[in-house]
Amino acid sequence: MSDILRSLSPADPADEIGRFAIWDSDAIAEAVGRAREAFPRWRDAGFEERANVLRRFRDLTSERKEELAQLIAREMGKALWDARGEAALLPAKVDVTLEHGMAYAETMIVNASARATFHPRGVLAVLGPFNFPAHLPNGHIVPALATGNCVVFKPSDLTPAVGEWMQRAWRDSGLPPGVFELVQGGAETGQTLALAEDVDGVLFTGSYAVGRALREATLDQPGKLLALEMGGKNAMLVLEDADLELAAAEAALSITATTGQRCSCLSRLFVHHSVLEEMQERLTSILSGLQIGPPLEEGTFMGPLVSRTAFERVQRMRAQAEAAGGERVFRGETLRIAPYIAPGLVRFASTEQTHAYQREELFGPEAALYPIDDLDQGIAAVNDSEYGLAASVMTRSRAHFEHCVGNVRTGILNWNKGTIGASGRLPFGGGGKSGNDRPAGILATVYCTVPQAHLEFEGGLDPEALPTGFPRS
Repeated sequence: MSDILRSLSPADPADEIGRFAIWDSDAIAEAVGRAREAFPRWRDAGFEERANVLRRFRDLTSERKEELAQLIAREMGKALWDARGEAALLPAKVDVTLEHGMAYAETMIVNASARATFHPRGVLAVLGPFNFPAHLPNGHIVPALATGNCVVFKPSDLTPAVGEWMQRAWRDSGLPPGVFELVQGGAETGQTLALAEDVDGVLFTGSYAVGRALREATLDQPGKLLALEMGGKNAMLVLEDADLELAAAEAALSITATTGQRCSCLSRLFVHHSVLEEMQERLTSILSGLQIGPPLEEGTFMGPLVSRTAFERVQRMRAQAEAAGGERVFRGETLRIAPYIAPGLVRFASTEQTHAYQREELFGPEAALYPIDDLDQGIAAVNDSEYGLAASVMTRSRAHFEHCVGNVRTGILNWNKGTIGASGRLPFGGGGKSGNDRPAGILATVYCTVPQAHLEFEGGLDPEALPTGFPRS
């Protein structure tokens, strides 16, 4: 582990948060080996013993949530209000898993002679993202541990300090040695961990490109579970009867929360032509008033992007809007240098979406307006995407919303709420380039376990039950 990973604050590159050793293949193998060795005892400890450790983690992270929020804001650039919201989700995940999620891994009883039991997979690799460096990996880790698995966690190379913080929190909660291992590094580290023979499953949150690479790399390991939560090209339908004040507020929040760096952020708005002008006016008014600034300052709504590389990518995508046929109707001004960025809005004359700008995930505070003539045209436009994570329908009519249910092909479909909202007691995930049918949220315990079916009989042969032609004793 000779190479070093430096963590620098995107808000101030002179602010070095820490230096972390990058794990080589031998060190990764040793971490996986420790997890494999610890697995039988943790598996056999029983649910209550495991739950007690998780409850201590819940209490500890609740006590330390401001400390974590400050670290997330500093290392990732997330505005403090947003970072505090993330930190509060860690203890909440324990409660929702123990009280509700475990129901999906309970013994299934059909009758006195037929049942199914659910068992931990073994050692699970958790590959975390930078945008929710604590909450999203925690969404895998807690159900994995609760169901008796051991975990090897690799945080994003952009947020290694948050990963170290989580390791300390689990250690301080009394988790036995080897049950939770941490490795640090970039893409090579993640691939080495994912391909390790003693890793039984890979729980990944990140981009489609990386998720695809993981699937391709593990083709010769068909027994290894992949739970892929990837990107989105999320949409909002605004119908002619929508509450436009609400629609504009929810749209603006969904475009710009976490500086547009959420897989559920909004990038496509399909608006009925009769209210398009008013919607555009209301939306640009909100976007122009957002407070952009240092993430640790109270009152800041939107901090910087996570890195200069991320900033340059969003700028390149923005530059393609005109080539895609769009008209730039809003580009906010900011005096701060990269990776600080202001929100942007583009308008198109039709729902045709053929250009990369219109089809690829942006991962920045940028969205496009499209006119629609009716609901069915809007549904078709929403579905014209390789992604399928989240969509919203803004309308006063429940009937209009119910028409969208099942017809809009997304894993999340909200009514009069933006695309970024999610409940921990519901599934979270999508199809296409957004995921591989392993929804997280409340259903994470499902992919963390393996079912075993049982037909049971206490004994005693009944010759009359044997089929014709079968010899009787």
